[in-house]
Amino acid sequence: MIGNRITSRKADGIRIPGTWRHAFIRNGGTFFLTDLVIYADGLIDCWGLVTVDEFEQKLRSGWVATDLPEGAEASAHDLASWKFSEPRTWLTPELLLAEVRDTIDQLNGRPDSTARCLAAVDVFLVDRTEDNRAAVHAAYLAIAKTQRRYALGDMDRKDWPDFERAG
Repeated sequence: MIGNRITSRKADGIRIPGTWRHAFIRNGGTFFLTDLVIYADGLIDCWGLVTVDEFEQKLRSGWVATDLPEGAEASAHDLASWKFSEPRTWLTPELLLAEVRDTIDQLNGRPDSTARCLAAVDVFLVDRTEDNRAAVHAAYLAIAKTQRRYALGDMDRKDWPDFERAG
């Protein structure tokens, strides 16, 4: 998910790695396309640095917007403005929050929800018990729905397992 979108900030002389993704900030009646910057220390810049808990509140309040109403005004600073016509979004506050949490895990070199699911699959393949199957199911459902299509390896192969990894 991070790809080539690498950034950082300095805090107390220490470089904090980060990455960014697009998001809309709803300020007044206008939706502003902006960069949502996510840092390894768990701070998120959504027109000001906030903690994950504060970010969740901004999602729930609609400040960080996942719902774009028909006819609403939008702006990309110094680039363009428009009104939404038949907007379709794929993210809910819960899905965006899950993706942000995974990104923080990735920035810290920790297993994200997909890695935790794949680890559960590995355990199940060695010991095919009902408990281990249930653990895989729960771990799969913990992956943000928007990211599940990538979980098993190669989405171009319709998510059939990557047999080189499994072999």
